[in-house]
Amino acid sequence: MALSLSVDRVDENGRELLSYGTEDFPIAFFDDDLTKVAVPYHWHDEFEIVVITEGTVRVWVAGKEWTLTAGEGYFANSGILHAAKLETPTGHQHALVFSPKIISQSTDLVWKAYVAPVLGNPHLPCLRLTSSIPWQKEILRLSETAWEQGAYEKKDYPLHVRSCLSQAFAHLTGHLDDMENEFFYSSKYQRDELRIKKALVFIEKNYDAPIALEEIAKSASISPSTCLRLFDTVLSTTPIQYLMRFRLQKAAEELTRLHGKRLSEIAFSCGFSDASYFNRCFRREYGMTPSEYISRHVDQRP
Repeated sequence: MALSLSVDRVDENGRELLSYGTEDFPIAFFDDDLTKVAVPYHWHDEFEIVVITEGTVRVWVAGKEWTLTAGEGYFANSGILHAAKLETPTGHQHALVFSPKIISQSTDLVWKAYVAPVLGNPHLPCLRLTSSIPWQKEILRLSETAWEQGAYEKKDYPLHVRSCLSQAFAHLTGHLDDMENEFFYSSKYQRDELRIKKALVFIEKNYDAPIALEEIAKSASISPSTCLRLFDTVLSTTPIQYLMRFRLQKAAEELTRLHGKRLSEIAFSCGFSDASYFNRCFRREYGMTPSEYISRHVDQRP
């Protein structure tokens, strides 16, 4: 399989426009340097298991917010909205994004016993994985082993990857009763999240232009007051605050590339009408000026 590059292309509903792996082995392995790779809110039909290998990372998934450190990780079920942000100067994560079919086909006993109970389970939209809980520690170990085997295409890696993920799902299904009352991903929350996804796609497509709250709400076919409520419920922020952070994230990506652009050009291209205001917002978000950000990242460019 080899390593895959992280990108954030999504369709009109927020689903990622990516093919993970190949048709006969549908899995992708990511080694994300989180100083270079942003993980904005997104979702996909595949399962995802992430292991933090360096630094501290804040994760938002299915209405939960966790701060994870090296050695911890999380599982995101199919279709679940999630995002992450690096909280330390450096950080890496290993991610496996895979179709349920990597474990088995839907016609056999393995699927019925180990995949079907997890896929779309409203009591398991996500799971924080920590080494302090033995069975979760084992999932982390199995995930890292699968990543090492697949990312570097070691001998017989398809067998090892499938075996590791199958064992990981055996642990998940074996502890479903423990999670029965921990979280319930209700149909109402799913509907709310779907409307938020539409608003996020609108912001992604129009962040470089002036956007008002009313326009964000209209993109999701909801009222401004409902838009405010849903952003608070699902993302723990406001639409305008999310828009600001998204613009700053895009500006940070541009700063690492530059391509001869002046800072004011980058600011304007990311939706800021005033360069001084952009500088203030950027410093508040990243703890440094845009110029300092460039200096810190220039030596890290590939």
